[in-house]
Amino acid sequence: MRKEVYGYLAVIAAACMWGIGGSAAKALFNQNITPFLLVKIRLTLSFLLMLIGLFIYNRRLLVIPRREIAYFALLGTGGMALLQFFYFYTISLTNVATAVFLQYLAPVFMAVYAVVFEKERLGARRGVAIILATLGGLLIMLNAGGGASISTLGLTSGLLAAASMAFSTVYGRRAVRSYHPLTAATYSFGFAGLFWWLVSPEAWVQGTINTENWWLFAYIAVFSTVIPFLLYFFGIRFLSPTNVGVTACLEPVIAAATAYFFLDEVMGLLQMLGGLLVVLAVIVLQTGNEQEVLNAAVKETDIV
Repeated sequence: MRKEVYGYLAVIAAACMWGIGGSAAKALFNQNITPFLLVKIRLTLSFLLMLIGLFIYNRRLLVIPRREIAYFALLGTGGMALLQFFYFYTISLTNVATAVFLQYLAPVFMAVYAVVFEKERLGARRGVAIILATLGGLLIMLNAGGGASISTLGLTSGLLAAASMAFSTVYGRRAVRSYHPLTAATYSFGFAGLFWWLVSPEAWVQGTINTENWWLFAYIAVFSTVIPFLLYFFGIRFLSPTNVGVTACLEPVIAAATAYFFLDEVMGLLQMLGGLLVVLAVIVLQTGNEQEVLNAAVKETDIV
């Protein structure tokens, strides 16, 4: 029982760090830091920290066959790179809570993928989850007065973040089954960072990043990426995927609360109800039997 307590504490701490990280990113955007720049610096710093850590801890975890380079390159670019960008871009266009709740549609996308492409049975549980998530997503678009509260671009970006997270999880199944999760994460960070430096090779104009910005960059890389990721995988050593997934649903709640207290961001009543429905949809999926959870790949891997 004590090990389970440690597992819960680790996942709760990870969820809190991820939730707070969104507000740190928004603070940078409020200081005219672009999502492109934040993504490049976050992924680069995270990769270097993971690389150094694994080199000291167990350098054998850094070894992969040459034939797997293309696989990890696609996983890093198609999954991690796009996920990070669209998530931060959504925050810059909307607010922290909206971006997190939209990203939490990813498990529902995975369930739809399993039904459509893997020919799995829909089932009542998945059907209910998809309906709840769809209704929640529609409500998130509305404010308490019933008008549109976010732009089409912001909504599209949030849905693309969820789709990228779904791709990362589905396509990354083989990575976490064949390699240590830290190996998969390190190479995903590395190729994702490389992708954005190739897309936008220029660094930044001298004087546009101040000392406070660098502290926030470091905070996001360490306390919103590397440490919560390690805590998350520590937690799954002692808990079932179901318990981990449901516990991780604290993240959007923490994100909304942090944005409210530190950034004065307020969601409308309908938006809060929509976010609640999205989280409820994830819980419905996660609390199915273990085989459903495995097949739907509904295991949280949000490194934001």
